[in-house]
Amino acid sequence: PMPSPTLFPSAPLWQDWRALCADIGERRAGTSAERRAAHYIAARFSAAGMRHVSIESFPCMSLRRARVEVHARKGARWQRVDATALVGAPGTPGGRAVTGELVWLELPENGRRIARGSLRGKIAMVFGPLPTEVEVHKRLVAAEPLAVVHIDDRLPFIWTKNDGVYPHWARAHGMPPTLAVPYLDAWRWRRDGIRKLRVRSELDLREAESQNVIAEWPGTDPTLPAIVLTAHHDTQCGNEGADDNASGVVALLALARVLRRQRLRRTVRLISFGTEEQLSVGSAAYVRSHRPTTRHVGLVINFDSIASPLGHWWMFITGAERFARFSIDGLARRGLDVDAKRELIPFSDHFPFNRAGIPSLWFMRVNFPGGRWQHHSPHDTLENVSAIPVQQLLGAVHPFVTALAKSEKWPFPTEIPSAQLNAARRIGRELYG
Repeated sequence: PMPSPTLFPSAPLWQDWRALCADIGERRAGTSAERRAAHYIAARFSAAGMRHVSIESFPCMSLRRARVEVHARKGARWQRVDATALVGAPGTPGGRAVTGELVWLELPENGRRIARGSLRGKIAMVFGPLPTEVEVHKRLVAAEPLAVVHIDDRLPFIWTKNDGVYPHWARAHGMPPTLAVPYLDAWRWRRDGIRKLRVRSELDLREAESQNVIAEWPGTDPTLPAIVLTAHHDTQCGNEGADDNASGVVALLALARVLRRQRLRRTVRLISFGTEEQLSVGSAAYVRSHRPTTRHVGLVINFDSIASPLGHWWMFITGAERFARFSIDGLARRGLDVDAKRELIPFSDHFPFNRAGIPSLWFMRVNFPGGRWQHHSPHDTLENVSAIPVQQLLGAVHPFVTALAKSEKWPFPTEIPSAQLNAARRIGRELYG
């Protein structure tokens, strides 16, 4: 169904998009650009009439500068390819070049073959996901590679993606120098039998501060659990993040403009997080510092990457079966059909709330089997987003949220089933500490 522009006209959406992406641009964690975005969002919340608008700072790691070089040995010549450092990983020792034999690891299936010291003096080429199980990561660190080069099997393109490593793992277990190269360069290396790489990664990675931006539309009954709507305003390196995730912030600001017209029983809290791209550092910091408030939250709805012109709506659901069915049916009645996924996903800002026992919905619009073809690349621009899917999503979510916020009782449990909660806490301990 085509969205009605009545409540959510496109002009204010594009005004916010241009401010975040064209005027401010890349918004890496801990930089002045990320801080400018936070202050812009706070000002827009205030202009919309939101209450209790605040900016809360928290510590983060900030990549200020990177010089990365990767050369492949082909015959007697060294050929340079594009490469990026993964944020949070160290550089090569002293920022100097290291040269080593390539060892190909196809993960996760080769994880059991990684032995202590087996990669000493060599460079590991990881095809597939980087380790998502802590024991595999520990084995990779103990194997002592000179560097790890990651090829993301979701993105078979000629450009590099930008990404990060898990901060807790880097602190607690160590992290080798880790870089990414384009899929098609790695394809040619494997095809041509390339056996040696030279890698240099010189990084300026500093302790810094990031910001969460919080606003509320108060309900008339403060004893009822609140509804929290979330997005994140930071980006990965090298892109303006028009979809990931200026689109989610644009949606939050649009909801702020219409919420002031509502008389609600329950408080609706809007939060734009910083440093999501380093495994939801801002969201985790908020949950830690607001434990009493967080216990009084009944539902979290997260918007992250929702503006692909061509795509499918994915809705990740954490919560009871009755909550899942209520959400799917309620949104369908309001014109939004979703591909509902009952997976516990720790890679977006809803997850720290799940770990605290709070159910959630996460909306994402995918356009490619791996998620989004422009993911964490210079192609995540204003050219490659559309206001129409954002309007469609808001047209369904707004009445869904306001109906819940006007209700004294909900027809579903407001806690996560024990099996899901135990899994969230186990995953949270492994990934977040």
